[in-house]
Amino acid sequence: MSLVRTSVPSAASVTDISTAEATIPRGVDRADPGQAPAVDEPVWLLHVRYARAAEPEILTELVEEYQAYALSLARRLHRQGEPLDDLRQVALESLVASLQRFDPSRGIPFVAYATPTIIGAIKRHYRDQGWAMRVPRAAHDLAAPAREAADRLTGVLGRQPTAAEVAADLRVSEDQLLLAQSATRARAMVSLDAPRPGLDGERAFEIGELDASFALAEGRVALDAALQHLGHRDRTVLGLYFFENETQVQIAERFGVSQMQVSRWISSSLARLRSHMTADAEVSESLKQSAAG
Repeated sequence: MSLVRTSVPSAASVTDISTAEATIPRGVDRADPGQAPAVDEPVWLLHVRYARAAEPEILTELVEEYQAYALSLARRLHRQGEPLDDLRQVALESLVASLQRFDPSRGIPFVAYATPTIIGAIKRHYRDQGWAMRVPRAAHDLAAPAREAADRLTGVLGRQPTAAEVAADLRVSEDQLLLAQSATRARAMVSLDAPRPGLDGERAFEIGELDASFALAEGRVALDAALQHLGHRDRTVLGLYFFENETQVQIAERFGVSQMQVSRWISSSLARLRSHMTADAEVSESLKQSAAG
């Protein structure tokens, strides 16, 4: 069967046509010229011409011919959470690389040659780029086999396998398996502003919480001011008692007085602090009301 058709580009030489007729795949017995070609003849001639001349225009025609097939592989291998456009780009780049390396003299259909290459490129993309954060290589490499083993054991056992059963099937420790399973959650991140499923408008995550210390801030400022009205001894006694956790007996030994005397110092100091803090609070509230008025 001749390869000379109206669709064959005029730039095809006699040598190209002869080479195409000799190398075109013909089913089971590629050497039998009586068998019908297993691929499209004009497209095969394009492969032969590109292998000889590497012309960009021919490469463009070949890309247009196989583009739909490459994109179908990207759709087939697409996983939730991974942008499909990224996979399409990977598939098309791999298609171009396969076309540039393809040797039609081997008599192998291009699709049979390119499919493993494109699929391999997509899988490498998932391996290297499909994770939102880096995980240990051992956990990374075990994640896919662990998922496949769990699916297979589910069919065999008729139930979800335990972690120990999956680990035994893979001949790894249970800790290694659990690390790999936790690593799969690093494939995609959830936005902190994303709404919680089923709850209208409520965010899935709340970062931070109300700090109870804010309510005490004004009191601490007032206490610091009130302490300035106490003498050095009284401030020291309060510090030892409330912050150094010394007992009244221990403080009494420091000052050479009785425990009862220390108790009177503490009670007197606290009463004066309350008095100063109450007065300051009243002044502050009065100033706020005046400003508001």
